[in-house]
Amino acid sequence: MSRRLDRLFGMASELPKTNNIHMLLLISVPVTPLFIASIIFGSYSITPWDALMAIAGRGTAESSLIVNSIRLPRALAALLGGACLGVSGAILQALFRNPLADPYILGVTSGSSLFLALSILTGSVLGLWSPFSPYSLYLAAFIGALMVVILMVALSGVVRSTTTILIIGLMISYLAYSLTSILHVFVDIEKLRALVYWMMGSFAGARWSLLSPGIPVLAIFLFTVVLLCKPLNVLLLGEEYARSMGMSLGRMRMFLVAAAALPVSVVTTLSGSVGFVGLSAPYLARQLTRTSNHFAIIPASALLGATLSMTADLISRLALQPIEIPVTAVTALFGAPLVIYLLLKGRGVQL
Repeated sequence: MSRRLDRLFGMASELPKTNNIHMLLLISVPVTPLFIASIIFGSYSITPWDALMAIAGRGTAESSLIVNSIRLPRALAALLGGACLGVSGAILQALFRNPLADPYILGVTSGSSLFLALSILTGSVLGLWSPFSPYSLYLAAFIGALMVVILMVALSGVVRSTTTILIIGLMISYLAYSLTSILHVFVDIEKLRALVYWMMGSFAGARWSLLSPGIPVLAIFLFTVVLLCKPLNVLLLGEEYARSMGMSLGRMRMFLVAAAALPVSVVTTLSGSVGFVGLSAPYLARQLTRTSNHFAIIPASALLGATLSMTADLISRLALQPIEIPVTAVTALFGAPLVIYLLLKGRGVQL
C-alpha cells in the first residue's frame, strides 16, 4: 500500500515533484501564442498591433468589429472551453477509473445537446425568449449532461466491462443525436443550417451575449477544481481506503458528477459537440507528468485541453478557408486513433 500511495502522490514517480512543475510550465508555453494566433489569423488577417489597438478601443472600425465582436469571444470560448473539457475528462476518468472515459464518448455531450435543442424549440414555439434566455439554455444543457453522467455512473456499478460501458455510452450518444435530429423538423429553415453546423462542433458562433454568462462559470470552475484533487486521489486508491479516510462515497460521487457535467453543459451551449478533447488532454497529461497525482494532472489537463482546442479551431478555419471545418472533425483525427490505441493495448480497463 505504501508504494501505491507513493506513486499516487508523486513521491515514487519517475519524475520528482519539481520536474512536474517544470513540465506544467512547459505545457503552458503554447497557450498564449495560440490565443494570439486565434485573434490575428482568419479570412481577414490582422497584425498583432492592430489587434491590440482594437482591444484597447483605438483600432479602426473594421478591425474593432472583427477582433472584439468575432475573434476575441471565439478565442476565449476555445481557450476556456478546451481547458474545461480537459478537466471534465480527467474527473470522469478518475470517477470511472477508466482512461477511455470522455464526455463525448460517454454521451454526456449528446445529452446536453438534446436538452439544449429542446430548450431552443420550446422557447421558439412558446415565445419565451428574453434577455435572460442564455441562462435557460445553460440550465437545459446542464440538466441533459447531468442526467447522462448519473446514468453512466449507475451503470458502471453494475457493468464491469469497459467495452460494454463504451458501447452503452455510444448508444446513448446515437439515441440523443437521433432525437435531436428529429427536433430539427420543427426548426425554421433559416435556422436549420446554423443548428446542424453547431451540432458538429464549432466555436464560430461564440458571441458576447451568449459568452458573458458562461465565462464566470468556466473561470470559477477552473480556479476551484483544485479542491477536487485530493478526493480524486483518494478515490483512485479504492472504495475501502476512501471509507477509511471518512469519505462519504455517495455524496462525493454526486459532487464529482455535477462537477464533470457543469463545464460540459457550458461548452456545449457555446460550441456544440466538441469531441475527444476530454479524452486526449488527460491522457497526454498523465504521459507527460508521469504521475497519478491529480494536483499535477488537473492543471496539465486544463492547459493541454486549451492547447488542443485552440489548435483544432485554428485548423478548422484556416485549412480550407473561406470554408470552415467542424472542430470535432479535426479533434477526431487524433482522438479516434487514441481510442483505438488504448483498446488494442488493453489499457482501457482501469487507471
